[in-house]
Amino acid sequence: MWVLTNSSSKLPLDEVDLSPQSETTIDKTRVIIPIKEPSTPPAPKQNILLGFGGFMSSLPQIQHNFGPEPLAYTRLRERRKEAIKKSFLHGWKGYKTYAFGHDELKPLSNKPKDPFGGWGATMIDALSTLAVMELPEEILKVMPRLHKINFKIDEDVSVFESIIRYLGGFLSAFELTERKQNMLLQKAEKLAQELLPAFDTPSGLPHHLWNPVQNQANNHETLIAEVGTVQLEFMMLSQLTGNPIYGQKAQAITDFLDRMGYEHGVYIKGLFPTSIDTHEGRFKDATTTFGAMGDSAFEYFLKEHLLVDGAIPQYGRMYTQSIRSMKQYMLRQIPGYDMLMLPPFNTQKKSHKNAMDHLTCFVPGMLAMGAKTFNEPEDMEIAKGLLETCVFMYRTTKTGLSPENWIVSKTEEYNPLTFNKTKDELKSMRDWWYDNELQNSLIKKQNNETLDEELPGQIDKEQTIVKDEEEQQEYFVDYKLAPARERPDSLFFGDERYILRPETLESLFILYRITGDQKYQEYGWEIYQSIEKHCKTKSAYATIRNVDRVKGDDEYDDDEGSEEGFNQIDSMESFLFAETFKYLYLLFSPPEIISLDKFVFNTEAHPFIRRKWNWDKIFK
Repeated sequence: MWVLTNSSSKLPLDEVDLSPQSETTIDKTRVIIPIKEPSTPPAPKQNILLGFGGFMSSLPQIQHNFGPEPLAYTRLRERRKEAIKKSFLHGWKGYKTYAFGHDELKPLSNKPKDPFGGWGATMIDALSTLAVMELPEEILKVMPRLHKINFKIDEDVSVFESIIRYLGGFLSAFELTERKQNMLLQKAEKLAQELLPAFDTPSGLPHHLWNPVQNQANNHETLIAEVGTVQLEFMMLSQLTGNPIYGQKAQAITDFLDRMGYEHGVYIKGLFPTSIDTHEGRFKDATTTFGAMGDSAFEYFLKEHLLVDGAIPQYGRMYTQSIRSMKQYMLRQIPGYDMLMLPPFNTQKKSHKNAMDHLTCFVPGMLAMGAKTFNEPEDMEIAKGLLETCVFMYRTTKTGLSPENWIVSKTEEYNPLTFNKTKDELKSMRDWWYDNELQNSLIKKQNNETLDEELPGQIDKEQTIVKDEEEQQEYFVDYKLAPARERPDSLFFGDERYILRPETLESLFILYRITGDQKYQEYGWEIYQSIEKHCKTKSAYATIRNVDRVKGDDEYDDDEGSEEGFNQIDSMESFLFAETFKYLYLLFSPPEIISLDKFVFNTEAHPFIRRKWNWDKIFK
């Protein structure tokens, strides 16, 4: 921009004094340049990552009230955030180079793989992460590829996976790009139209697999996780398109589940078994699990409640009923450890298994959000105990990565009075009553805590426990985690693979945002470093074959060959980009970015913006 003077000379604007009636001299000619008073600058544009402007939930606040950050901590957090973004871009570049438009990249052979219809699962799953990481130019590179997607293919596709990865990915990206990319919404509705016939069953429960060309399914069996994990996506699609059919299909499923009783195979209220016959509308087994095949159905009861801002009481009621029953029947504790187990449970025989899988590690985050939403402080303590178990499975392996599942044969029923206490502590708590020389251990503990408060110089500041979440936030740039304990004798691993799963990181992100406890950031950073060390390949990131095996172990002949490919499997699921890297990135982002009070995540970590929707126009 230039300012023209009466001497016909031009000056760059930044070299001119722009104060009112400013003077400047050109070629010894003194000229007056009248400058208008500056108008009021426009208000800064609302960043969509901060949520919908003006939205205030009527539900209780979920996130912790974070205090101002010291500069040293901000620099540390930002360095970590940028390192995670760089890792994401490394894998994204490899995918674009060798498999763009396909579902997955095989990170060792650099070949494409298409297990989800060949519609570009990684590409669509990554869209919302690209938006969160503020990479709009990468989103624009994806848009031309969307034209080529043909949802009408003559093969069986998973209704569940198509909804959480594709439909959820399209809708979230549409909102996070400020609704400027209409093709995203168009593709979402086109996919939903191809999947709608899969819901035309006597029960209204969708088929597990569906062939869009032949318009048929190959069997009548599905899973509770699959029928209970379409609601967020279909409800959002109805709001964004104005077509109520999607939300109504989803609500019909919720109503059906709500009505199910003993005659349908529900033996304990709120604990839905796994396998369902879509035609008969009843369960084919009696085992309830919060892991594989059950997990996200329970999660969605809570998230539906958050999405509608509590306007439909049914969702919150179904969630709290399931959690009450889970605590009463399923939850178990590991004696002497601050760790809880949530294994599958046979609701008919009232018997539990000894195994827990990594998929179950989303539960701590769910329980923590539910604890804040429904004022259930015990659920917060359970969330922390379960998360310690999940983190333990990372911290005690040679790679620092968790196995797919683990077995602990010696557990006890969960009891809040005895959880996280050793046998000696329990004995001491009982015996003081009968011995005049002994003191109640709980009173003694309180006295010690009072003494600590009176003698602050005696306390290691880094290990201070903040009991009041409203106290001033503390930040440490040299936070030291306590070393992990030895594994219990009764613990061993089942499936020893780590397939780049996100569930533990999801719960770490949520627990940090709710408690402000920096410990959860440090746990997450340890996991990220292990992924970077053991999973990274020249082009992307690979699954680990055995989490308790590292190069140089005497029992393996590892002397030959390069580091890449050692102990790695040629597989990389799309959720690495949708979930694992996103939760890591958000763990080190400012807490107002994608706030839990402004967004709700689908089970594939695609954020949906919370706002005051008119749900009556869908659910009449």
